Amino acid sequence: MFVPSLKSETWGTRTRPNDRRTKLLAMAGHEIRHPLELTREAILATAKDPHLITLRLALAKFTSEQFHQMGRLLHLTGHIIGEDRTTGASPFGHGSDEIVAISVLLRIASQLVSASADLFMDGRSYAAAALLRQMVEIEYLAWAFETRDRDAERWLRSNEQDRQDFFKPSKLRKASQGRFRGKDYGYHCELGGHPVPKATILLADDLAISQLLLSDLLGHVGRIWDHLVGWAKLNNEEVILTRIPEMSSKFGEWLSKDILVDLPPPP
Repeated sequence: MFVPSLKSETWGTRTRPNDRRTKLLAMAGHEIRHPLELTREAILATAKDPHLITLRLALAKFTSEQFHQMGRLLHLTGHIIGEDRTTGASPFGHGSDEIVAISVLLRIASQLVSASADLFMDGRSYAAAALLRQMVEIEYLAWAFETRDRDAERWLRSNEQDRQDFFKPSKLRKASQGRFRGKDYGYHCELGGHPVPKATILLADDLAISQLLLSDLLGHVGRIWDHLVGWAKLNNEEVILTRIPEMSSKFGEWLSKDILVDLPPPP
């Protein structure tokens, strides 16, 4: 999502339908909302809408708790079940380092979502944006764990040099072959990842800006969830698969009501 300066009158409309949103809304039984013209007035009104603010915060809290619960259960499963311990493959004595890696990613994401949402609501948007950039990196890893064979266990067993060679954000962007743009990551670095003058936009305790970024956070959370579901389907992991209906319903409700999801990425 592109967070505009809110000085322009309009940012136009998206011409392509959001396929993920359309599919999720249909699955959850929500009406498909057609993208509206993203005028300055519409963006401000939506960002500051008390009902949508409550909805965004509730979704962040819900997903944080779900990620935490799944992470704890998967840690137990991964430690007990699997062949890595008996074959000596796991340096930690886990049954499955891959499952434990997924559990670690979920629990890290849980804390990041909860903390960043709290900071956005408290008016500490710069600090929240710094955590949001970490969620971008969680999304990269979730994609790698889903699509690249044995990357999850390789990550769990990695040392610092391994992570520089295989899991550095720039390496994962290159491996994704265009799925992740360096410009998007750089945008998050400029807003919250590094102390730069451009970040002053986040120091004014502007409710609209904080809600735009909270909506962006939820977008990353949704894509992380998509990748974890993809991994779970490949591995028949019921701890995640059984959560799909409720997660789809909660995200479907948000996607059906919040026009901020239609904001385009940085130009």
